[in-house]
Amino acid sequence: MARTQMSTSELIGVRAFGGKNGTKRIGKVRACVFHPKDARCVGFIVKRPDFLLMFRRKDVFVSIHGYDIVDGRIVVHDEASAVNRGACKDLGIDYDECVLWVGLPVLTKSGENLGLVGSVVFNPQTGKVNYLETTNGATSNALLGKRQIPAEYIKGFRRGVGTELSIRAQGGEENELGAILVADEAADLSVEGGLAAKAGRATAVVSKKAKDAVQTAKEKATEKVKPHTDELVQAAGKAINKGAYMTGKQLAKTKGMFTAFKDEFNKARKDD
Repeated sequence: MARTQMSTSELIGVRAFGGKNGTKRIGKVRACVFHPKDARCVGFIVKRPDFLLMFRRKDVFVSIHGYDIVDGRIVVHDEASAVNRGACKDLGIDYDECVLWVGLPVLTKSGENLGLVGSVVFNPQTGKVNYLETTNGATSNALLGKRQIPAEYIKGFRRGVGTELSIRAQGGEENELGAILVADEAADLSVEGGLAAKAGRATAVVSKKAKDAVQTAKEKATEKVKPHTDELVQAAGKAINKGAYMTGKQLAKTKGMFTAFKDEFNKARKDD
């Protein structure tokens, strides 16, 4: 079953072979190449080993349609449209205008820097980009994590800022600058995998556990205090009842005293 996605990180450093039998060593993948306007990988560059360890050989450009992966290695098709000029003609591209995305800064349309392109995931059959992953260096990645930016957020390129953009420029012959331009909404995408995020989640878990522990302690304390509270309430109730009874008894006694006083008063008045 054909793969639906592959990353630049997987390809870079992989050995490439070619020839009629696919056994002739060509070199190792040095970089992946992207279309100058579309979010699409058009192929990759294979660095050939130096001749006699002294003379540098030219790199080989391999088309996105010009290879297979067999047993974990790249086997380049033995046909003109698979490499170099034949590949560019078949793809309809100008090699010198193509872009090496990995390492370029990622900027939002409003100018916010989201880091550098660390890896790009694309469809190995069509080259269409699925998403790119930003990087800020190994230390920052370990602390802050990485951000995945889907293809729909990628708006193109911004020239004049960033780092060297074209393949020719990255070869040292020109000094044109450029960056990957993305939608402002990309800045709101969550960052995954960093210690800070993990620490935040751990803190949330600890906070919840602490909150639960406090609640449990409250409940236990309430359970311990409740019997005593009930006793106090019952005692207070008894005291209140007793007080009410005594008050009622005293009122009744007072009422009887007042009635007796009235009878004596009326009797004395008749005698007069």
